[in-house]
Amino acid sequence: MALCPHCHHTLPDPQASSCPNCGGDPRLAATPPPRAGAPSFTAPPGPAPARPPVSSPGAGGIPWDDRDRIGFFGALVETTRQVLTAPGAFFRAMPVTGGLGSPLLYAVVIGWVGLVASAFYSAVFRSIVGSSLGAFSNRPELASVLGWVESWAGFVAQVVFGGVAVVIGVFVAAGILHLMLLVLGGARRDFEATFRVVSFAQATSVLFLLPFCGQLIGGVWCLVLYVLGLAEAHQIGHGKALAAVLLPLALVCCCCAAFAVIFAGAIAGAVGQLQ
Repeated sequence: MALCPHCHHTLPDPQASSCPNCGGDPRLAATPPPRAGAPSFTAPPGPAPARPPVSSPGAGGIPWDDRDRIGFFGALVETTRQVLTAPGAFFRAMPVTGGLGSPLLYAVVIGWVGLVASAFYSAVFRSIVGSSLGAFSNRPELASVLGWVESWAGFVAQVVFGGVAVVIGVFVAAGILHLMLLVLGGARRDFEATFRVVSFAQATSVLFLLPFCGQLIGGVWCLVLYVLGLAEAHQIGHGKALAAVLLPLALVCCCCAAFAVIFAGAIAGAVGQLQ
């Protein structure tokens, strides 16, 4: 009498290829069940497939390029803070490519704020001290009205057309600085890198909110940011970047001095002929 090695049921035919009770093959020995208390060994799982690294938004960049995540106002404030307080680190992290639109938008927004603040203080000052047009009027009341119109008309013009003025100023400044870099052999990257430096250096416009000395402080700090930004963006020394920033100012001073000498000579010649 043959028994099935799987279910131990009696096989009617010892040569059968399948058990009528469990369907197993009687010709194959059954695997003995593990003994109670015996340790079981399981093959260690293989290494999990590597997952692609997930980069956090804005990592390694600047806040302004991450404004979709942190918000427009938050990116504006944080970018301005970094430019003013840690310019070296900011310009090292600043991408030198990616288009002109994004940095220009920052320059227009922050530059417009500075222009409006400066125009407001100027309008208040002129409304108090009077207008330059007051000299053409012999009536004090008319001079006062002219002063008021001149001061606040200029303020309204700055509010309306300030953004256009910022756009023109940024392109002109970037063009001059990049030309100086080309002359000095420091333009290791294209115009976009210089344009981005000039655009984000407009962060100094918020200093115009300070009355009296805000424009002076902002103007000087803007020149410093130009030097630091150009050095980082073009990977050049600070000396060459400083030369690129100061060379246009030196040329303007030389032209003004030459014009003053020519003008003084013309006046002296006219006075000599009259004598």
